Amino acid sequence: MPLKITKEMSSHLIKFVRAVDVSFNPFDMRTRSARELLRQVQSERLLRSNTKLKVNAIIQSTPNAPSVKFTFVDGTDVSFDSREYLAGEMLMDVWRTTMKMDDDFELEGKNVDDM
Repeated sequence: MPLKITKEMSSHLIKFVRAVDVSFNPFDMRTRSARELLRQVQSERLLRSNTKLKVNAIIQSTPNAPSVKFTFVDGTDVSFDSREYLAGEMLMDVWRTTMKMDDDFELEGKNVDDM
């Protein structure tokens, strides 16, 4: 059975993300998953949950491949060549990374709201 991320979980886990950079050419058909991911991370619920989240849409006019980059509160980055992933697959990887961060913060006695 696949991992199920509830709205409450994603509202908490998004606090571990500092920035999302989505780079794409809007006229290129390879950008579907990048545009869908951009739509999802710009949802009002996620932006309200993490007021420090910066979502950057980088519109290109060149035929470069679409890319997505997540920056986390601990300074690490995760980048995706979004041609090879569905939006849900990229988000699931991010949720797994943030769940591990949440566990580490809890063990160290840190609070993500203080970061």
